[in-house]
Amino acid sequence: MTDVTVQAHSFTSADVTAKASEYAARGGFWTGWSGGSVTGHDVSEHIENVATMLAVRGWVRNFQDEDPQVPEADESMSVKALLLAGLRSLRSLVAAPGPLTLMYAGLEVGRTSSDTDTREVANRVLDAVVRAYTGSPAAQANVWVEKKGRAWDEVRDLLDAAAEFAREHGPR
Repeated sequence: MTDVTVQAHSFTSADVTAKASEYAARGGFWTGWSGGSVTGHDVSEHIENVATMLAVRGWVRNFQDEDPQVPEADESMSVKALLLAGLRSLRSLVAAPGPLTLMYAGLEVGRTSSDTDTREVANRVLDAVVRAYTGSPAAQANVWVEKKGRAWDEVRDLLDAAAEFAREHGPR
């Protein structure tokens, strides 16, 4: 398969589920960085919260680095101008009022209603589903969703399938 944007099967096909199950059967797949096991229910809930956040806030493929309100720093700027530009940038990063990337939404959910272990295992589940779907053992979900031309419906289908996979195949 060379074109990963057109597949002969869906994220929830038996082939994709079987291959994702192979990835998930590897030792440590459901173990977080703390060494503790993460349940399929917790991972599913995390992914569902990410999907909800993206549905409400909006999804973007990637963030644009250009901010017309933040001028490029140069030696002629006053300390006040530099501080204001820095605070403006920091506020936009922390508040992130607009659409989010999948990666940022996962980080935000992990910070606010989940934890780092669950977030990391959820990322493994998303990667396993994308790897099974594309047939590429090195594919990563966060990169797959950033592919030019990717649509929100495709991202939502991935999130739905990954949440279902975690719920059905993760530890209880």
